[in-house]
Amino acid sequence: MLKSQYRMLATDYDSTIANKRVITPSAEKALLQAKEAGFLLSIVTGRELNNLLRICPLIPMFDLIVAENGAVLYSPSTGQIELLGDPPAIELISQLMHHRIPFNQDRVMTTVESCYKEKVVSFIDELELPLHIIYHSSWMLILPLGVHKGYGLGKALTRFNITSDQVIGFGDAENDFDLLEFCGFSVAVSNALDELKAKADWVASQESGDGVAEFIWEFLIKEQ
Repeated sequence: MLKSQYRMLATDYDSTIANKRVITPSAEKALLQAKEAGFLLSIVTGRELNNLLRICPLIPMFDLIVAENGAVLYSPSTGQIELLGDPPAIELISQLMHHRIPFNQDRVMTTVESCYKEKVVSFIDELELPLHIIYHSSWMLILPLGVHKGYGLGKALTRFNITSDQVIGFGDAENDFDLLEFCGFSVAVSNALDELKAKADWVASQESGDGVAEFIWEFLIKEQ
């Protein structure tokens, strides 16, 4: 049993606890049982905050939301929002617009399709902007240097008086490497990238929410 060692479960959203934008019934049940057993719950996602709040009615069950791939913190209990960086310089946005490159600008993170990688990287280098790119599927997530899922979660842990080695992280994709590396114990669901599975401490035999529930019921609490 791992229960006495850990205090928080930190999970990616899409394809980890959610399928087609909805938290699976098994994940909902297991996470609620974990919360009743005393675990703190957090979502650590690349999604923009308002987008997540719109599609996930279960947000109140979580103690913390880390959105925009580590750049935005949100407290469901108070509604408090904290930004961990500034939007990119207007020079980058001007270049994207001038070259007619479609992009989405959130509070901090800028998202561009990966097919524009060469041009976007050249803009950042030429302008000497303090930005880095995290790749996720067919997208580039442009963020301030040093900002990623592990960074965002780490900034919030002081609120709960816990450390990273007391957190169990769950993920499936490229942008979850930093999260799983940050956490004291890491879990990859069975639909995760092979590279992520290779680095995880434990790999579920089931996909997405079923895989998260599998871990919770096997190692933290007994299914009821």
